[in-house]
Amino acid sequence: MTMNFTKGFKYLLFMVILSFAFTGSDCSKLLTATGDVTGTWQLVKMEGNLQDVCLGEIAVFNGGTATLTCPGVSPITRSYTYSNNVLTYTNSGVNYGVSFTTTNGVEKMIMRANGIERVLTYDKQSN
Repeated sequence: MTMNFTKGFKYLLFMVILSFAFTGSDCSKLLTATGDVTGTWQLVKMEGNLQDVCLGEIAVFNGGTATLTCPGVSPITRSYTYSNNVLTYTNSGVNYGVSFTTTNGVEKMIMRANGIERVLTYDKQSN
């Protein structure tokens, strides 16, 4: 019985180690649960009230400045802070709980407004 347990444990250990070869490219995502807003994102879905954004908006978050561009409209810039999965636009005080997921290989950022009914979903375009 002990020998069968040892063989089974060795097999299980081998399978776990082998799986690292296939999941190793996503290790940083597994270790970093908070994600990062930095980069270029495209708005692909919006839900809720008080929408002052447009589908297709390109949002570039970089170093505390967000550049927001709706198709066919001049870009606007907004100062923001991002800490503990909360993005706050400095001037308006509007803040969003931010979460990240990956669907079919596309990194998504979901922003849920605090205090108003609004959920914005962005697809990552680049870092």
